[in-house]
Amino acid sequence: MSEQTRQYQDMAKTASWTMVSRVLGLFRDQLIAAFFGASAIGAAFLFAFQIPNLFRRLLGEGALTAATVPVLAEIEAKHGRPASHAFLNYVLRKVLPWLLGITLVGIGLALLAMMLFKDPRYVNSAEFTAWCMPYMPLICVAALFTSAVNLSGRFGLAEIASSCLNVCMILGLGFFGYYLGDGDLGRARWLCFGTLAGGALQLLIPMWGLQKAGWRSTPVRADAAAWQALRVAFIPAALGAGILQINFLISRSLAFDLEGSKLTYYYIANRIVELPIGLFSTAIATVMFPAMATAFAEKDIAAMGRNYARGMRLILAINIGAAIGLAVYSEQIIRLLFEFGRFSAEDCAKTRSVLVLFALAMPFHAMISMVTRALNVAGQTQATFRVALWAVGVNITGSVAAIVLGYGIEGLAMANAASAMVQYFLLRRQLRVTAPAFLTENLTFPFVQALVGSVFMGVVAYQGFNLLFMLGQPWVNTKVNLFASMAVAGGVAAALYAALLVWWKYPERDLVLGFGDRMLRRLRLRR
Repeated sequence: MSEQTRQYQDMAKTASWTMVSRVLGLFRDQLIAAFFGASAIGAAFLFAFQIPNLFRRLLGEGALTAATVPVLAEIEAKHGRPASHAFLNYVLRKVLPWLLGITLVGIGLALLAMMLFKDPRYVNSAEFTAWCMPYMPLICVAALFTSAVNLSGRFGLAEIASSCLNVCMILGLGFFGYYLGDGDLGRARWLCFGTLAGGALQLLIPMWGLQKAGWRSTPVRADAAAWQALRVAFIPAALGAGILQINFLISRSLAFDLEGSKLTYYYIANRIVELPIGLFSTAIATVMFPAMATAFAEKDIAAMGRNYARGMRLILAINIGAAIGLAVYSEQIIRLLFEFGRFSAEDCAKTRSVLVLFALAMPFHAMISMVTRALNVAGQTQATFRVALWAVGVNITGSVAAIVLGYGIEGLAMANAASAMVQYFLLRRQLRVTAPAFLTENLTFPFVQALVGSVFMGVVAYQGFNLLFMLGQPWVNTKVNLFASMAVAGGVAAALYAALLVWWKYPERDLVLGFGDRMLRRLRLRR
């Protein structure tokens, strides 16, 4: 099996389980919107949940993964997998006390805030934060295990674990909260309990996968040089890899302070955009990261450039099209998914403009994931940290200006998008200066192909939907008509986009052709 075929299979496996996780996450968010609407209790939980989630992205999926994978790859290349597993145990022994300490401090600060604040919004948010903080160390250790599992070639376990989290939160709110919760406050507490149960499963599943790959809890290998490299990389990697979440935390905090309901609109738009980012970009970057790290450790210059370019071309082809599709169907998607229960048509309309702005910035967020990983592989975590500071500065300045000028949450979304663009171009320039081996293949022509094809797809999708919706309006239910018209028009537009990429000889067209061939075989149209 070729390197390319194996990577495509790993991406497909990761994307498939990511799809399951994201669909369950979407259903979870629909339940939250239906139960709480744009109420203060719902906004308080969303604000509280993002705090341990931020630490998860910074200390877990962000820093521990970004800093650990290159070190583990180098140890495995030089001394074998048992040595990398032993060093993993050493890292775990070092970081676990810090994670527990941060958790206790977070709970203490949340309890203190409950006593000091008088506004019910902040009191409820502080209480929910105290309940959710133990989720942080569970998922951070899980991320450490996942990085080692991915390096061994076992992909998809993290996404399976995320699915379990969403199932636990759905049961916590939709079953226990519904039947046992006393009003909105009681239901939100059950939602917090579901979060903790899901966090425990997120730890156990990658631990099981790592055991299957040969990991044991002992011995501990104290590699001083490797530990020093990890320590040096950790803090910059934390801020560099987690800057997207820092920016969202700033924007959500400002939205929560403006008005509790505005945070709900901002959160829902953000979650819809995270679906294609998590489904495609994360799957691509997850698979290409260990490949780039191994190539760098083995000093294989050709493989470094080849893997980086392959990941970026896939991200461009998928995310530019997804961004235009989300912008075109923004109103229809929100109405179809969230217009029920206590989330009204007016709430949908207020969410639409934020979703359009997030969608237009989505390709930059996706490309950042690949550039950041390449810089982390090259040991340039200090550079990602410096760029992160610039991005945060742009977001804070733009957000404050948006509030002063009265642009509301739309202004916050614009500031976040500008921050992402600045971050990408600065990271790209840093990669060219410090690790040009990753940039041996020109991506300008693939970018133009993806952009032109996506615009054509957007026009076909928009016109096709309007025609089909108008024809179906007298005959079928509005939501059924929305879904059917989007599915048919969007499916035709996406097929035309894929055909254009194949016709234009897009470098990754073999992935499209392979998918089409498998579909024909399943439909028994080809032997």
